[in-house]
This record gives sequence, structure tokens and C-alpha cells, in this order.
Amino acid sequence: MTNKSSQQAAFEHLLNISIQISKEENTDLLMEKILLAAVEVSNADAGSIYLVNGLQELEFQTIYNKSMKLHLGGSSSSAINFPGIPLFIDNQPNRSAIVAHAANTGEVINIEDVYDALPFDFSAARKMDSTTGYRTKSMLTFPLQDHTGDIIGVIQLINAMDDSEIISFSTEVQQQILSFASLGAIALTNKALISNMQQLFESFAKTIAAAIDAKSSHTGGHCKRVPELTLMIADAVSEYNEGPLAPFKLSEQERHQLSIAGWLHDCGKIATPDHVMEKSKKLETIFDRIHYVTAKLEIAGRDINLKFQEKMITALKAGKEIRVEQLERERDLAQKQLKLDTAFLQKVNVGGEFLTDEQEQNIHAISARYEITIDKVQQPLLSDDEIINLSIKRGTLNNEERKIIQKHMDVTLDILEALPFPKHLANVAEYALGHHETMDGKGYPRGLTKEQMSVPARLMALADIFEALSAADRPYKSAKPVSECLKIMSNMVKNNHLDGDLFAIFVRTKVYEQYIITFADPKQLDDVDIEALLS
Repeated sequence: MTNKSSQQAAFEHLLNISIQISKEENTDLLMEKILLAAVEVSNADAGSIYLVNGLQELEFQTIYNKSMKLHLGGSSSSAINFPGIPLFIDNQPNRSAIVAHAANTGEVINIEDVYDALPFDFSAARKMDSTTGYRTKSMLTFPLQDHTGDIIGVIQLINAMDDSEIISFSTEVQQQILSFASLGAIALTNKALISNMQQLFESFAKTIAAAIDAKSSHTGGHCKRVPELTLMIADAVSEYNEGPLAPFKLSEQERHQLSIAGWLHDCGKIATPDHVMEKSKKLETIFDRIHYVTAKLEIAGRDINLKFQEKMITALKAGKEIRVEQLERERDLAQKQLKLDTAFLQKVNVGGEFLTDEQEQNIHAISARYEITIDKVQQPLLSDDEIINLSIKRGTLNNEERKIIQKHMDVTLDILEALPFPKHLANVAEYALGHHETMDGKGYPRGLTKEQMSVPARLMALADIFEALSAADRPYKSAKPVSECLKIMSNMVKNNHLDGDLFAIFVRTKVYEQYIITFADPKQLDDVDIEALLS
């Protein structure tokens, strides 16, 4: 083979190795491949690769020794327990450790025999050799430099071999290794940049969720809990091998997308007015108007007393003592009724229970029962707006406020569709937007049916509902027992709001137990009749 063809073969070999390295996605395996490729190209017997960590140390990533059949780190099952090598000692560059010197100076260090090499400290190598019978001799140490010139790691090769003879690392081999090292450093840097960008985006998504949670002290953990529950359900469904969802298997990429979707599912609430987000009582606006209504009831009580006092004075002047006693009884009954009405309005203002038609009629009756005088102006006890809000059937939001809350999904839609998601996050918007859709197509924001939604999008709706029902931090209701939460969800399945197949797996695998123990109150766990829920 001519020298030219030999060089071409070497180049093609390097190129093939570089292509294989560029395809590796796992950082640990990537570093191992870089090291083993360097060992192969240089025909070295051993080698190790280090990365600079946040403690200003060179941290072992992979150690390999062919003749000793030693392989630590990387794809091996053996961990590396050696401490990191400090780059600085007493704030001065570490000049005794050859790998630290290479990292600090950027120098390539080619040593023919480490036993004769000064000023580096090879006492540890000598001690290891005397213990194992190995002979550390020739050594090539070179830094890995990123695109900005920063040193990100070091590769050290030991004992270049010619058949069974230890030789020095030639200038030609050194040059090949340096060319290869540049490609390896680029691959490592690209992987680190991609990883850093992913971490940045994940942190950004979590920061948005934290900001939304911080807007409301009453639903403060919702955006944090939904992603956790979503993944718990997704994992259970992926591992379930029976029924119509048996083919569904969640890939790591889909799981990552689902996690991001969980953190961003309510991002539109960042535009929802605080007083609506914080509305914990029916009469609450900027403040809870039940205090204003209570004050008006106290005025009504005052007016009742004044009215009966005037009647009693008139009766006393007329000498009608029996009439006075009757008026006192009527006054006491009116004051008793006033206390009952006050307690009733304060109770329905909480919004913790469904408001019956009879209770709604009672609200109107109470308003008509009392007229109060403020600044010499007579007015009914309750304004039209107060009656509308107190008559809310479930929860604390009136129709207009509910529309404002639902508007957050339109904002979420706008935000997520405006984001240029990369290919591996292409489904984030679809997953996140599914949590208010229903299987019958009557949900929002897009009115999708079950058939138009992916499994991850449908299970997000399940997670969102169970989190809301089981939450212990809602001011208008106490934490529901699990059996009650599941019964409500069972009815939602029957009404074609939730996916019945997903709900069945959620119940049969008892994902709810793990979630309640971890994120809610274990006291909520009670007996659950699974067959009754699924019948």
C-alpha cells in the first residue's frame, strides 16, 4: 500500500468513527465512544477520558485497559469511584497532575516514559504498577477544546503498542488524534448545548407554571401537580397490556413532550385577572362582599328594632300592654329569622355545595323580606348582581367570570401555537390543549371529539379533573374522599366527558392511591368499589 493510499485509508477510518460518534445521543456513551475510538486510532493499550465539572475538577467518565481487561464507567456495569482531579490547589494551577496541566494550559503532552517524566507526579501510577504488575510507559495527554476555546475535558492514552511491544506515540498518530479530538470535542459540545437548551426550556416552562400558581393561593399547587399526575397515568397506561389501549406504548420522547405539556397546560392563565383567579367566594370581587351584605343585614336588624320600638311607644301611649307583649314576640321572631337568613347567605356564599332550586328561591325571598335605609334612601337588601352571584349553582364563578376563566385556553392556544416547537416537541401544544376537551366534542377551546384527540391529550383531561376534585387547598370545599372523586369521574365517563378506557386503567391500577399519598392527604383514601365505578 502506498503512503497516499495509507493516508486515505486512515482518513476514511477517522471519518467513519466520527460519523458513529455524531450519531450517539447518550452523553456517557458518547464519551466512551470518543475514548475507545482514540484508543483504536492510536493503537493504545489503555486510556481514560475526563470532563471538567462544576467544582473545577476533572471527573473520570470512562477508564479502559485492554490487557488488564478493565472497563469502568460508560456502558460498563462498573462505576468509577475515584475522586475528581482538582484543576487548582490553593488557588494555584495544579501542575503536578498531568491531566490538570493539560486542561489548564491547553498543551498536548507526549511522554515516552512516565517513570522519567518531570515535573509531573506519577507516584500513583508507579504504585498501581507495582501492585498489578502492569507497566505504564508511553503516554499521550491532550485537552478537548470547545468552539469558544474553553477546555471541556481531557483524554489520556497509555502505552502505544506495536504488536506486544510498548512504543512511543508517533508525531503522525498524535496529529491524527488531535484531528479526531477536535471532532470529539464538537460532538460533546453540541450534545451539551442541546442538553442545556432543553434544560433551559424545561426550566422556563416550570417557571411559567410557578408564576401561575403564585397568582392564586387557593389553587397554588395545580400547575405543579398536574404534570406529575399526567405522567403517572401515562406510565400506567403504557404498562397496561389489556383492553383497547394495550397497543399504546409511551416512548421517552413522547413522555418528555407530555411532561412539558403538563407544565404549560394552563399557561394562558397568566392573562387571567387576579380577582377572578382568587375568587374563593361567590360575592368576592376585589374583596368578599359577604361582609357588605352582612353589614346590610345588621342595618336591617337595626331597622326592625326601630320599627318595633315606634309601634311599642304608640301602643304604650294608648295603654295597650297586651299589644306591647305581642310586638316584643314579633320582634324576637323577626330577629331570629334575620340570624337564620344571615347564616344561610354566608353558607351559600362559600359555594362548596350544589345550590338547589329551593335555596335559590330562598335567596330571592330574603332579598324581598328586608328593605334597608341608607342615606335616607330605601333599597332592597340584595342588589341584582349580588343575587346573580349568590345564585351560582356550583362553585364561585358566575357565567361571565367562567367565560373569563375559559378564555385562558384561547390564550394558551395562542401562546403554544406561536412557539416554534422543534420536531421532538411537536406534540406539546396538542397534548396541553386537550385538558378541557370532552369526548363528545362539547369541550373547549377547539371542541374536539375523542377520535380527534391523541391518547396523551385525553389522559391530560383525566389528570386535570382528578387533581381538581382531590385538591385539599380549595377554599370553597373540603378535600373530598377518593371514592367521591372517582364517583364524580365515573359519571363524567357516562356523560361522555372523560375517556372510559383511560378511566378504567386509572382505577384498576390504583394510580390514584400513589398520587394521593405523594401529593395530597392520605386521609382522603377510603374504600373504593371498582366494579361499581366501571359498571
